[in-house]
Amino acid sequence: MTAFLTQLGFNLATPMGVFWLCTAWTFSVVTLIWIIGNFQTDHSMMDGYYGFGYAIPVWIAYLVTGPSSATAAVLLTITSLHGCRLGYYLSNRWVGYQKAWGHGDQRYMGFTKKFSPGYWWKSFFVVMEPQAVVIALIGIPATIGVASNIEPAGPLSALGVLGVFVFGVGFYFETVADGQLQAFKADPVNKGRYLRTGVWTNTRHPNYFGNTVVWWGIWLVAVAANHGIWWTVIGPLFNTIMLTGILGRAFQDKFMGVRPEYKKVMAETNSFLPFPKRSITK
Repeated sequence: MTAFLTQLGFNLATPMGVFWLCTAWTFSVVTLIWIIGNFQTDHSMMDGYYGFGYAIPVWIAYLVTGPSSATAAVLLTITSLHGCRLGYYLSNRWVGYQKAWGHGDQRYMGFTKKFSPGYWWKSFFVVMEPQAVVIALIGIPATIGVASNIEPAGPLSALGVLGVFVFGVGFYFETVADGQLQAFKADPVNKGRYLRTGVWTNTRHPNYFGNTVVWWGIWLVAVAANHGIWWTVIGPLFNTIMLTGILGRAFQDKFMGVRPEYKKVMAETNSFLPFPKRSITK
């Protein structure tokens, strides 16, 4: 298999070569989903793959490099935990939408209307392939981290242990937030209401907060063992910007901010950090 991939032009002897292989995988799968979605006139099945899209490239990187370092093993483990948990949650939600409405997330239905006519080709550039770019960029610390830490180098350093702890904090918030939200929405009594308990007490987006912290933890583990890959900070930095200023928090608050009930939630909670909102004394 390695020889075949080398013949295709992937230099698996270098971390960047491994990264480009993982990126090629991501773009290939997303393109396949785009093709299938065109026959279904609905690309929401991308949600079923999105979370797993972060775990699988790391599995590929680990498989083709065969590392024997503790750092690579930890990166494989924590990235798999995050990717598979997110993948299961999103795919399960997608199946639920299919059963309830006959289609996936309503946002994809909105894309179909917004970019018609010509949605079939416009969706390639504005709906699907950008998600491949996002997965590849955010996942850089994990794939490069595995490919750059192949040789055994003893146990994790203090910074690496800190990274695992940071990951744990983020993993707790994203897991509990999604679980509490899922249970809240499953109760018909809560229709039209907003979750204000548990990790949702002080922040409107504990799931996005957790996701952000997870990737900073992954980056710390990777860079702790190889300071030369500090530049992979573009991964968690890009993710933070995406979840706070472009999509994520910003998108949700703008979309729901016109609702009177949500305006009250916005006035009483932080948009991102899970701490009590500081009162402003006039």
